[in-house]
Amino acid sequence: MAKRMNPCHGKLVLKNKRAILQFDDIPEDVVFLIIRLLSLTNAARVSMVSQKWLQSWRLYPNLEFTSKALGLNKRVHKQGRRAKFVRCVNTIIRHHAGTGINSFTLKRNLNNHKYAHYIDRWIYFAVRSGANELTIDLSPRWYAHPRDVKYSFPSSNVAAPEPTSIEHLKLCFMNLRPLPTFSGLRSLKTLDLALVCITTEDLESLLSYTPALQQLKLRQCPMLEYLKITDVLAKLVYIDIVPCLWLKILEIHAQNLVAINTYNICHLKIVLSEALVLKGAHIELVLSSDVIEYAFTDLAPLMPDLESLFLSGCTEMIISRRPPSNRFHCLKQLELKLQDISTKYDLLFLAKFVDAAPVLEAFVLHLEDIEEPFCYMEKEAELRSLEKHCPHKNLKLVKMTGFSAGRSSLELALYFVENSPALELLILDHRLDRSVWRSTFGGDLDAKCSKGYEHTISKYVSNAIPRRVRLSYS
Repeated sequence: MAKRMNPCHGKLVLKNKRAILQFDDIPEDVVFLIIRLLSLTNAARVSMVSQKWLQSWRLYPNLEFTSKALGLNKRVHKQGRRAKFVRCVNTIIRHHAGTGINSFTLKRNLNNHKYAHYIDRWIYFAVRSGANELTIDLSPRWYAHPRDVKYSFPSSNVAAPEPTSIEHLKLCFMNLRPLPTFSGLRSLKTLDLALVCITTEDLESLLSYTPALQQLKLRQCPMLEYLKITDVLAKLVYIDIVPCLWLKILEIHAQNLVAINTYNICHLKIVLSEALVLKGAHIELVLSSDVIEYAFTDLAPLMPDLESLFLSGCTEMIISRRPPSNRFHCLKQLELKLQDISTKYDLLFLAKFVDAAPVLEAFVLHLEDIEEPFCYMEKEAELRSLEKHCPHKNLKLVKMTGFSAGRSSLELALYFVENSPALELLILDHRLDRSVWRSTFGGDLDAKCSKGYEHTISKYVSNAIPRRVRLSYS
């Protein structure tokens, strides 16, 4: 090959010579970074490039075993898919180094006794490998009922003599009963149980060995009727119970609890320690007779320091002649979702509720299944107004969804306009809360209804609203 002298550098340069990139030349830390950014199946494919890449794949930190992650064909018969799924998981675990695991996730309907010993081995591998996050979800794809649960979580695997490193544990669709020799999960920060059959005694025993717990989530655990959270859980800040049908009493003594979220079919009695300062609550009661009465009689005296409240349920909507005896003195954000509202009920009664929160800054109201006629007509009774005063000096935002522009809802909107000197934004939306429900009227209004809706709001609200307030409606 001809050579020539480079006049600039005085070196020999070979023409037509190209550098060849070798995968083995890539530093190990860069290879490991690339591997961990890939999905499990792609990382396995790339590991075939060279021995260095294979070694990095054996240290893959986030093991996710789902049908999608493993690329299993849905056309294969169900039993064949399960058998292939088990083979894939066993192969990957057999070739893994068994160290450096950050998360271990198993999501597959393996609720069958013949797969129990495989699941036990996989959980043991995850615990022994130092996984920080462990998720075991054995629930069916379409329908799951606790009575169909067959697998029992092996507490012995997470009760080894040496401390386990599990910080986040999520179990779904299984039995759970800690063994007498259970030593606990001293590092556990999040416990999420869904469709798990565990008794009150066993759950309280389990919680007594998790002093670092910060979040507790219970979803459809059918055996719980009474639950006591002791002061052992000094770091617990959040409780989420959605829904445990038979849970009647929830007693909490965790001193640093900040927020609670409950969704219950029946009335749930909450007992809090006197020293507890709760800042946020999200409570949904499906069959409770009157959720507004529950707020005043139960929540207000129980949670005097509450700053944020979401409340959902049914109400009788009766305006009391007397102001409420219990008040939310610290409440800043209030969100109500009221269901099955009949024409005989009166939305203006909510003014009394809001009066009981003197420092309120934001009020959001979701109206569902309201029977109020769409758009107020002048031939109806005149619009009423309460005695004008300014109790809501801090209220800046009012939002109403499911707003029909009928007489009762118009009266409530005008009440806020007249009694909120700091109001900045008023949102009136005929649709229901779009994050959960479909539109009240099946989508956007037709041209005729839309014209009447806009005319009603323009005539009765826009003309009454000060210039400083921005009005948004749809």
